[in-house]
Amino acid sequence: MSTQFDIVIVGSGLVGLATACALSKYDLKIAIIDAKVHHNESFPHNEIGVRASAINGASQRYFSQIGIWDDLLNSHRVQEFTEIGVWEKNGLAQLSAHAKDYSYPNLGYIIENNLISYYLYLFARENHNITIFNLAAIDNCYNDDYAFLTLADNTILQAKLIIGADGAHSWLRKHEKISVFERNYLHHVVITTVETQNPHQSCAKQIFYPNGIVAFLPLWQANKSCLVWSTKPDQATILTSLTESEFCQELFKLTGDKVGKCQLINQRMVFPLKARFAKQFVKHRTVLIGDAAHTIHPLAGQGVNLGFQDSALLVSAIKQLHDKQKDIGLADNLKSFQFTRRKDTFVMLTAMQTIQDMFNGDNILKKTLRTVGMNAIDNCSPLKKQLIKYAMHI
Repeated sequence: MSTQFDIVIVGSGLVGLATACALSKYDLKIAIIDAKVHHNESFPHNEIGVRASAINGASQRYFSQIGIWDDLLNSHRVQEFTEIGVWEKNGLAQLSAHAKDYSYPNLGYIIENNLISYYLYLFARENHNITIFNLAAIDNCYNDDYAFLTLADNTILQAKLIIGADGAHSWLRKHEKISVFERNYLHHVVITTVETQNPHQSCAKQIFYPNGIVAFLPLWQANKSCLVWSTKPDQATILTSLTESEFCQELFKLTGDKVGKCQLINQRMVFPLKARFAKQFVKHRTVLIGDAAHTIHPLAGQGVNLGFQDSALLVSAIKQLHDKQKDIGLADNLKSFQFTRRKDTFVMLTAMQTIQDMFNGDNILKKTLRTVGMNAIDNCSPLKKQLIKYAMHI
């Protein structure tokens, strides 16, 4: 097997697979490295995934460009959402928007993560420009012209560029000693799937309360939603230790008639929430993208979309360099990519932190400010439209 490649991608998550699939169209030899890549080989069609993502317009267009969007649609498991509703528990702040008010067909799509990764994996596996290594990376080094990556079986891969798409705890980022700005959100997120008494009617809902946020992402069945519940760490521990009945009772206390009573479909998963921002996205023959470069609060559902934007811009930059026969691994040649993605990510991180700080706690001044602010946005159609366009990336 050839060990010489143009690009080696460490990580076979959504962003890593998407990057490999997109790059494969440009006559580049790509390697994907991940000891867990086999997890993408099958899809349980008779089950609903625990995790789902809100996919914006830019990410949908990227899927079309890659060539998997029709496959996703044909699965009949893509749920468009046409409305958003945001409320404050025991408060007057609220915001709503409907796609038809702005002549949009929808505001985005909710898709199970394992469905996206399944079709990306199938595309990659069948592509002659992509080689998949079901192995972990254990070492890397560089010279002026190449990067070298050593795998767990001591195979050494040579490439012009290594892309780190290996998640929030990125091995490549740590091995390259790229420091990270971190801020603990002081929240954990509980994720599961629920069946709601009331049909979701293609509406994505968020309820803010003093200790966190409860979000319902509508799935492809009328009464099924992905639940994303962020709360304080000790409360998250309690929530996962409750019986299913007790958990649903606590959920109903917060959400009431917004969705009606709920029943759990899947297990509950818990993750600590941290903002992360790598101080470099680009080094000599190394690029970080997705969660390896940045993580944000899930309250606006923009984390995976930021990763796909990293991927799309990096693929575009590599194509331009490749077309001009320039070195795709030189840091100087990727400066523009780094500048643009760091700027956009920093803006989103700042926005998420501001929103979380504003809704954290029950201080009377904060309650007044968020009521006035959200209701002002809700009643100002031009401003609301601009915010929606920004979130949809159109």
